[in-house]
Amino acid sequence: MEITFYGGAQEVGRSCINVLSKTKQIMLDCGIKLGDPIEYPIIPKKDFKRIKYIVPTHTHLDHIGYLPHIIQRSKSAKIYATKPTRDLMQLLLSDYQRLQEKKEFSTKDVEKVLEKTQQVEYKEKIKSKGMFSFILYNSGHILGGAMVKVEDKCDLLYTGDLNLRETKITEGAQLGIKAKNLILESTYGGKTDKLPSLKIASQNLIESIKETLIAGGYVLIPTFAVGRGQNIMMVIESYMRSGALPKVPIYTDGMVNRANRIYRHNVIYAKEEIKMRILMSDEDPFKSPFYKIPQTRDRSDVLSEPCIILSTSGMLTGGPVLTYLQKLIEDPKNKLIIVGYQVDGSLGRKLIDGEKYVELGHGEDKKEYEVRMKVETVPFSGHSDHDELVKFTKSIKGLKKVFLMHGEPRKIDELAQDIQKHLKQVEIIIPKNEESFKID
Repeated sequence: MEITFYGGAQEVGRSCINVLSKTKQIMLDCGIKLGDPIEYPIIPKKDFKRIKYIVPTHTHLDHIGYLPHIIQRSKSAKIYATKPTRDLMQLLLSDYQRLQEKKEFSTKDVEKVLEKTQQVEYKEKIKSKGMFSFILYNSGHILGGAMVKVEDKCDLLYTGDLNLRETKITEGAQLGIKAKNLILESTYGGKTDKLPSLKIASQNLIESIKETLIAGGYVLIPTFAVGRGQNIMMVIESYMRSGALPKVPIYTDGMVNRANRIYRHNVIYAKEEIKMRILMSDEDPFKSPFYKIPQTRDRSDVLSEPCIILSTSGMLTGGPVLTYLQKLIEDPKNKLIIVGYQVDGSLGRKLIDGEKYVELGHGEDKKEYEVRMKVETVPFSGHSDHDELVKFTKSIKGLKKVFLMHGEPRKIDELAQDIQKHLKQVEIIIPKNEESFKID
């Protein structure tokens, strides 16, 4: 078996790994790296004809964004995914296509991706001629998120994005899987990366929100439409319902509203508590009376009284969140709460790093704004932290090799050192993009 890293090695974004033998093939993820410019997997032209089977782990664009490009070039390719992943894929790929300035693919290409996607359940063994057999396990990252175990003499487990902690919606990832080879994400692999439990993160978020509302300010939370958005909504709603948070409108804006509908239709994949709330009581967490949707184009109805605003995009790279930011950024009573990972170069990362002036707007309307609103970080990640990544690796049975990817180089190095301390007989490999490795 040979694995080739087309993307995601020593970087966060464009995860894409091809697994190949003389007679079998399977591609694990097929993402893009958002930024200016967008970066694609580095796939040599000659390799496209060998791509027949693709398994995306979940629906974030850094894991699925290149699928339409693959389908354009490989007419016979087949895609395998859980039902939530397939349903959410349509939403994210359609939105990505719509926002492209230069159209790299069409809505028909998105439709073809969906036509070629076959639904797979967790722990269901999938076999097909010319494809490595594989099994999916819950990754704990978002609804329908999966780890992929490629079955062969040299069993390979690929985590995709991994989360051992429970969220408001999903259980944590499964431990103790048997595999000789492991490809592990390292987003929060740095020694100082310590992510709080759901309870602590929720308390920190609520205290930060309450402080701003009492002072008469607005709370703006940039959020990813899929995964993070639903968890943040439910945390805020539950505290507001209990009376621990002032009862103000919770506005949800952007693609998060469409994602909510898909989440609700796939509630069977959620943790038992959420299923019971929807199926057995009147307290549907997706239909709370506290949730509001903006009714005016300029969002003037939202900005008429202090409130909480959850809006895409999560890294402030586009979407309606920028409209709110322009209106709120110069008032010190207001607060921006960053809840997720911000890649280098993104507006979110610049604000976290203390940038005092930022440019917002488009074309002739673009101007410089002074950052006077408070900027706080409340980690609410869908990833595992350093200690959890080490714990997960130690749980794998029969492990011989670990490939570390999907992380900044410093964090990968620190994670590698700690895994090696605990598993001295295991070989740790830090691949580069375009590198190939024989495994047995």
